[in-house]
Amino acid sequence: MTDPILKLENVRKSYGAVDAARDINLDVAEGEFLTFLGPSGSGKTTTLMMVAGFTQPTDGKIALEGKPLDPIPVWKRDIGMVFQHYALFPHMSVAQNVAFPLEMRAVAKADRRKRVDEAMDMVGLAGFGARLPKELSGGQQQRVALARAMVFKPRLLLMDEPLGALDKKLREHMQLEIMHLHKNMGTTVLYVTHDQEEALVMSDRIAVFQNGRIEQIGSPLALYEAPETKFVADFIGETNFIAGRVETANNSTARVRGMGGQLAGALDNGTAAVLAIRPERLHLHSANTGGHDNILTGTVKELIYLGQSRKAIITLEDGTEVVALEHAAQAEITALEPGHSATLSFRSKDARILADV
Repeated sequence: MTDPILKLENVRKSYGAVDAARDINLDVAEGEFLTFLGPSGSGKTTTLMMVAGFTQPTDGKIALEGKPLDPIPVWKRDIGMVFQHYALFPHMSVAQNVAFPLEMRAVAKADRRKRVDEAMDMVGLAGFGARLPKELSGGQQQRVALARAMVFKPRLLLMDEPLGALDKKLREHMQLEIMHLHKNMGTTVLYVTHDQEEALVMSDRIAVFQNGRIEQIGSPLALYEAPETKFVADFIGETNFIAGRVETANNSTARVRGMGGQLAGALDNGTAAVLAIRPERLHLHSANTGGHDNILTGTVKELIYLGQSRKAIITLEDGTEVVALEHAAQAEITALEPGHSATLSFRSKDARILADV
């Protein structure tokens, strides 16, 4: 990475004896779309609010383009902000809402009008300037909030669960809208969400938060295919965990309960571990004809129809339940029913062996 546009060093925020965020070290590249992902209370929004200036760090340094942000008040930081509930001024027209950041920065009136028109056109709301926020749909209001945050061309754009109040179909549409705007504008984005699918779709990189700290950071592909901890494997996507102990570990691979997988971290023989395998990586057979290096046998407990695919819940011989995902055409071939015996197979390279903590 070249010199980062945003840098967080050993940032911590404490409330009494409780650390809401701790040991936050992060470099954000110019033009990057970086998402903070994690459950409620994991520290992602606290970290975003420290960057915005609404919350002051207890310790650590935050710098934008090499300049410390601590002494700069919120309204003087070159940062745009989009909230979940839009925070539009209800008594102002759409155009007045969008123009507000420019007025606060004493931009000339003629230039304001031009930049507001450009911002409105950018978010697909040209001609809506005279309306009040209450006259718009939820998706349109969110577009106004985006236009207002981008109209002064900030160096950094922060988004705190901006799509959380929208229904699923509109949320998916707005994800694509934001992605396109990001690519067209080239603005650096910090985005907060607890929706792992949203993070996978939109992000260049994802920082997964747990208990106030960053558990793992990487590309969506790296986090999904190569999680470093059980928490990350469980939080991003659906994962099967088969508990056991590490057997015959070397630098990159190991075995758990006789099954091979890629070793995540340094785990000694005998260490409590889980073998993690995604449902779509499990191949389901009606008889023992797997052909892969790892085989499981069990009984079909339940089949869940999903349209294009089907989930099969299999109870293994020791009582562990695992989920296999089959495309509709394959499900027709295996033709399993609840109560049938089933064989599951998978490749060692598709499984991860993680510490069971």
